[in-house]
Amino acid sequence: MYMTCKSKLIAFVVFFSLLMSSVAFAHNMPREEMYVGGVGAGCTLGYVKDIYGEPIEKSDFSTQWLHLVTYKYSESFSITGRCFANENLPENEMLVAGFVLKDNSLSTPSGIRVGSSYEEVIQKFGSGEDVKINGKMYYCFNAPNSAVEMSFVVDDNNIITEIHEGTEL
Repeated sequence: MYMTCKSKLIAFVVFFSLLMSSVAFAHNMPREEMYVGGVGAGCTLGYVKDIYGEPIEKSDFSTQWLHLVTYKYSESFSITGRCFANENLPENEMLVAGFVLKDNSLSTPSGIRVGSSYEEVIQKFGSGEDVKINGKMYYCFNAPNSAVEMSFVVDDNNIITEIHEGTEL
């Protein structure tokens, strides 16, 4: 069977498109999955307080460009809000930029929590991009069309020990 040049070109374009789309989505996780206990990037710190109450500790940090406020709810759970310094937003209106969770008290909407096997994440979302930082193995996922990233820190047995979420800037 013989293919025309046009048929070969169409077949190549379809194959290349499928190949590139599988690469582009290799480390993606749905944005709506990137929350724990109902909070995550895009919520306001006021909303966080409505759900969890006053934090046990609060830290405030400002640079020329950014103003950051971190609420610590336990030794294992903190959440950070931010705004650009020139916005002068009230703290309750700052948007959550990320969180760190180191215990199994909260989970993602699909039930992934500290103590879950990383295999559970792979079954639901595929493999994340693996990055080793200071001896810790992180598996990172991006939300499509978003600056939000969720990372799972795993131990030597591939059990999740920490869940992190953050945004660019």
